Order: sequence, then C-alpha cells, then structure tokens
Amino acid sequence: MKPFWQRRLLPPVLVLAGVNAIAYFAYTRPRADFERDIALRAVSLREEVAGERARVARVRQRAHALETNAADVGRFYESVGRKDTVLAVQEDIVGLGRQLGLVIGSRSYTNDTVKGGRGLARFKIVMPISGSYRQVATFLHRLESMRHFVTVDQVALREQQGAGGSATSLNITLSVYFLDDEPGADAS
Repeated sequence: MKPFWQRRLLPPVLVLAGVNAIAYFAYTRPRADFERDIALRAVSLREEVAGERARVARVRQRAHALETNAADVGRFYESVGRKDTVLAVQEDIVGLGRQLGLVIGSRSYTNDTVKGGRGLARFKIVMPISGSYRQVATFLHRLESMRHFVTVDQVALREQQGAGGSATSLNITLSVYFLDDEPGADAS
C-alpha cells in the first residue's frame, strides 16, 4: 500500500502544477513578454524623439541663420550706393590715403557685375601704397569705418625699388559695391 500523501495529495498537487504551468504559459509568460516589448519600444521611441528634437533644433538654427542672412543682405543693399557714387567713394579712398601721408601710386580699376546680385556690381580698385607701418595700419582701419561699403580683398607686399628707410609698400585690392542701372556696363 502507498503512503497517504501519495494516494491523496499527489494527484491534486500534479493537477495544480499542471494548471499553474498552463496559466504561466497562457497568461503570465505572454504578459511578461508583452511588457518587455513595450519597455523596449518605449526606449526606442525615446531615442527617436531625442533624434527628432536634435533635428528640429538644427532646422531652427538653419532657419535662424537664414533669417539673419536675409536681414544682413537687406542691410547690405540699403548701405550700397548707386553707380554715380563710385567716383565719390574713389576720391574718399584716395583722399584718406593722402591725408594720412601715404604715397599712392597709379591705380587700376575694373568693373563687373556680381552673379546673383540683383543689379549689384563690383568696382575693383588695385592701388599701390607706400608709407610707414602706422600709416598703412591706420589707413586700413579707417577703410573699415568709412560710410561707404568698401571691402579689402587682398593686401600684398610689393617689392620696393631703391634705397629707402622703413617704408611699407603694399598693393591693396579694394572692392566697392554699388547698384548698377545698366548691367554689363564697364567703367574704367
């Protein structure tokens, strides 16, 4: 004869273990898998949201840069003179150099239109200057603060002929921008 626990308790324990296993595989395990999948999706979605926020921030920065550039272009076009002001600008530049005591050599000029510039033209001046370092530095500084829009495109050391002191000789390339009424016209 079998002991009491084998006769009476073993069958209900085995049935309970079977029911528990069925409940685990039918309800508990799928729910745990579902919750794990949700947690993984939540992590993935948080990463995607962070990536989208970074992209939105970059787009906002670009939009701000475009707005700033558009405002700068607007100010630029407001500060640019008309074609008839180029002679006055040229005289102001030469007068500034002479006022500072610089020796200004013969200048060369070219005029060309600016591609995509909505009637904008560039008057390029190449002028050799000689003077002390202080005179040249002051000249370049004052060019930046002129009321006209003048850019210093290039500064090149020029070979100096003859025995001299401590003079600085440079070829300076300047550009004066203006609104041209007649595109393609050359002024020399």
